[in-house]
Amino acid sequence: MSKIDWDAGPDLQGLRSSTLTLPPPKRCDNEAVTDEADEADAADDAGWPFGSVSEAAEWWYRPVVEARSWVALGYLAVGAIWAPVLFAIILTMLAITLPLIIVGLGLLLVVPTFALINTLTSVERHRAIWVGASIPPRSFRSSPAGGSWLGPVTTRLADPERWRQVAFSAAFLVAGPLFFALGLLPWGILWQLTFSGGSINFGGLLLTVAIAGAAPRVTLAVANVARSFTAWFLGPDEAVELQERVDELSTQREQILEAVADERRRIERNLHDGVQQQLVALGIDIGRAAARLDEDPDGARELLNDARDKVRSSIGELRVIGRGLHPAVLEDRGLDAALSSVVANTSLPISVDMTVERALPDDVAATAYYVVNEAVANILKHAKARVGSIHVEEDPGGADAIRVTVHDDGRGGADARRGSGLAGIRARVEGVDGDFAIDSPEGGPTTLVAVIPVGLPGALS
Repeated sequence: MSKIDWDAGPDLQGLRSSTLTLPPPKRCDNEAVTDEADEADAADDAGWPFGSVSEAAEWWYRPVVEARSWVALGYLAVGAIWAPVLFAIILTMLAITLPLIIVGLGLLLVVPTFALINTLTSVERHRAIWVGASIPPRSFRSSPAGGSWLGPVTTRLADPERWRQVAFSAAFLVAGPLFFALGLLPWGILWQLTFSGGSINFGGLLLTVAIAGAAPRVTLAVANVARSFTAWFLGPDEAVELQERVDELSTQREQILEAVADERRRIERNLHDGVQQQLVALGIDIGRAAARLDEDPDGARELLNDARDKVRSSIGELRVIGRGLHPAVLEDRGLDAALSSVVANTSLPISVDMTVERALPDDVAATAYYVVNEAVANILKHAKARVGSIHVEEDPGGADAIRVTVHDDGRGGADARRGSGLAGIRARVEGVDGDFAIDSPEGGPTTLVAVIPVGLPGALS
């Protein structure tokens, strides 16, 4: 590159104050080639997701050797065979049962007929696991409780979901073979290209090799459509499930509100009948002591001692009233210490055994604390027990949940449908998608079990 000498002469001196515009420097050939290669690589990165041709070939032919492609083809083949068998059995059962209803004998066959239909169609629901996951069952109408023997019969005959199973068998009679034909079609095309004319066609063979990756992809797509077809007929209705969930949550909300109202009334009643009366008596004693302080110091001292005893009693009463409220020890020292504080001052021995070692979310710990606290209150109030136990462990069923078990050797007869205590526990546990059960035969013992999910969306504390 040349150097401009500003002192070379008068012709260049005038350029000092002017704008000097120089042409852009010429790039060497190597630089131009490098930039063009970079642009080409950028274009390849934008439209070509593979690093090499071999990688692209591996992606294209991978479904041909994957087991799921052949399992999907087998799923469609079995469906084509099973469809007419399913329809024939269901049609035969209905052809026998329905005409006999006229003479009354068919009424005895309605329940077993629809039970068989449900069993046969459940085979297709469970077979969907071949290409994904098994399909959950659809909800049926419940038979009226305490009715006559005709109740289950009329319920099944009037249930549209059971007739939907019958409709599935008829539709599947056509759809099953059709899905198999569509799934097998690309493989038939490859065969025809390769062996047209009864011998190997090398031109067609090259074309078969080129498009072979498309056949399993078509088969998988058809198998997914077939599974969706089955799920639409036999799977749960999302709208119905959503409505049932809304109804369930509404019921739980009413139960929780009722339990909260009962707890508020309990606190108000105990404050009025207990602590308030003691505080009034305390004020009277302090006033009497102040009046007798000069004339009768010993009597004043005795009144102050009584007042001190009333203060201690009031503090104990406040602790009892506060049962069920969120304790500070739960946040400071954890669930184990909080449960120990619940049974610390009880009138009967209640052991606490907690084997959960991981730290629990605050809402989970609060729900478990409420369950134990209310259960212990019921034991002290109603059970007439001699001993009790509390056990908190990881759910043995393998779910991400904890299991709280409260046991006592009392008289039993506890019913979660009666009384606000157990109803409140049930509402609180089920409100966080947990499971609640109680076994309390007359004469005892009583065992209460609450399974509380750890990954719950939000427990009520």
